[in-house]
Formats: sequence, C-alpha cells, structure tokens
Amino acid sequence: VEPELGGDSDILTAYFTDIQSFSSFSEILTASELVELLNEYLTVMTDVLLDAGGTLDKYEGDAIVAFFGAPMPMEDHAVRGLRTALEMQRKLGELRRKWASEGDKWPEQVHIMRTRIGLNTGEFVTGNMGSTTRMNYTMMGDVVNTAARLEASAKQYGIYIQCTTQTLDSAGRDAFEWRDIDKVKVMGKSEAVETVEIMASKGQLDPKLMEMKEIYQSGMEAYRRQKWNAARKLFTSSESLEEVFTKRPTTPSRVYIERCDYFKAHPPGDDWDGSWTLTSK
Repeated sequence: VEPELGGDSDILTAYFTDIQSFSSFSEILTASELVELLNEYLTVMTDVLLDAGGTLDKYEGDAIVAFFGAPMPMEDHAVRGLRTALEMQRKLGELRRKWASEGDKWPEQVHIMRTRIGLNTGEFVTGNMGSTTRMNYTMMGDVVNTAARLEASAKQYGIYIQCTTQTLDSAGRDAFEWRDIDKVKVMGKSEAVETVEIMASKGQLDPKLMEMKEIYQSGMEAYRRQKWNAARKLFTSSESLEEVFTKRPTTPSRVYIERCDYFKAHPPGDDWDGSWTLTSK
C-alpha cells in the first residue's frame, strides 16, 4: 500500500530530548569528532527508545523527537516513556564513564555531557504530513508543543527529566520517585501546566536524595499555603542535599528559595492557585 497523507488523533505520549549546551561542543570538536560523538550517543539512545517500543519521529541535530502509542497502539505509553527517560539517563552515565576512560581522546566537556528530557501525555495527531511526493510520519498538536517546552524549561530548574502530571498520572504515581516542580501559566493559555521531575523508578532513589525529596515536598506544601518563611527554611535544608555535579545550572530548591523571597515582597493574594506566570513563551 502506498503511504498517503493524513493523520489520526489519539491519547499518546510525546517525548523530546536535547543535549545540554550542545552548541559549545561544536566549538571544541572538529567536524568529524562531532559526528563520531553524536552518532555514538544517538545510537545508544535510539536503541533504548526502540527497545521500549517508542517511535522515532526525527533527529534535529543532537535532539531526539519521539512518541509512544502510535502507529501501534499501546495502553502503557506513559510508563514506557518515563522508563525510557530513566534508562537513557542511565545509559548516558555509562557513556560518560566510557568517554572519560578513553584518556584525552575527548575534552572534559564530553565527560560531563548531560541530556534533558521532556514528556507530555494527551490527545494529539500522528500521521503522514508534508506533500504527496515527500512526507514524514510525525506528530503535531498542543500536547506536543508542551512536551518540547518542558524539555527546554527543565534547564531553569536544573533538572533532566520533566513531565506533566498527566504523564505521571497515566503512568501511575506509585511506580516512580518524583517531586513537584511547578504550576506554570503560559502567555495566551488559561490552563496552568503542572509539572514534576521524575527522579527514579519506585524504590531506586539514593537515600540521601530520598531525604532531600521529602524535605523539598514539605517545602512545596508550605509554599502553596503562602507560608514563605517556613517554606524558605525547608528549601534551604533540601538545597544542601541536592545532587552536585559540574555545570548543573541551579536546583529546584534554589529556584524556590528565590520564589519565597519574591512572594514575600509581592504577596500573590488570597485567591492564588499556587501557579507562576511566565511572561514570555
């Protein structure tokens, strides 16, 4: 059968990954080194994706765009998406160790490479799009745009797997170790997007990070009740237990210490729903 243009709408999970500060890699590697590095990375990551039953949409430079649940329907697309994200991070850890073991073949920046992953679950269209002579099996829709935004905005919190509560709920809250990240209102949208960081599969989180997560979640409860001083104290305590690694831009605890200071000076009012409004897209 000849493929034809057209799409189907369904509840699926959209998946985006991107290497942190990748543009700086091209400044320190030759073109052939860059291709070698990228191909090794993309091969390992794509194997993880395909093993989990994900569909590769496309590569955009160092970015991997994918989705779960089409063209073959699957009930557990959200779980598969989150497990894939954790497994990609684990595999990247192995690659970092391998690159570091290769002596001075790669500069230090390669040894500390990190990738950010954003996921969202909801109704969107997948299908053949383009022209009758050249088409692409791809996805489009608001849910997809949000997933791409979550991958990019993970940087603002210094986290590496960010998804919506829709994805978490669809996958099952009890299957993973996670923490609340934000409730963000974006320009031109009435609905706030609620996001979480996926930290590990259930029971797989380092005890120190488990303690950090519990203190942080208590901080979030105080923050939502507008108890700025109590929340700030808890976030200061969780900040001291956050993971430290080279080039981590910030941590969620640090972001919320600043939020507490901001809201203390500019109280949001009694009808506040716990959300933060982004002034730009």
